[in-house]
Amino acid sequence: MSGAPLILSLRPGPYARLSEGTKQHEFRRRFPNEETSAFLYLAAPISAVVAYAEFGRPIIGTPEELAAIAEKDEAGSYADTLDYFQGVSKGYALPLLSLREIEPMPLTELRDLFGFRPPLSYRRVEAGSPLELELKKKLEKRG
Repeated sequence: MSGAPLILSLRPGPYARLSEGTKQHEFRRRFPNEETSAFLYLAAPISAVVAYAEFGRPIIGTPEELAAIAEKDEAGSYADTLDYFQGVSKGYALPLLSLREIEPMPLTELRDLFGFRPPLSYRRVEAGSPLELELKKKLEKRG
């Protein structure tokens, strides 16, 4: 995986389906066109970094093409996916390659120790930063 990892914000529901294997792609309106590793931050009520994921090269497509991928993953998700991509001509389906839970890092700890603010979608973790080193330590503990 290239470069520093991302922190990718997810809602708890989609994360649960990724971790159960019923959802095999994460969908984004904007995303780097490269294989990516990411620490997954779950929004409220969880409000913590809880896992590390590796994603393959994104599939770039029209909203209809991406909704068809979502429907293949999870029957009944076509319309919601199409709604998500409303207003854009293309989007990204990130194929999940692997997912590993880590010891959760709550938002209070992230904020107090690293000045962390959760990204709306994603952001790169600065290479060599104290935050990256701490997240990688948690990943190694679970390895």
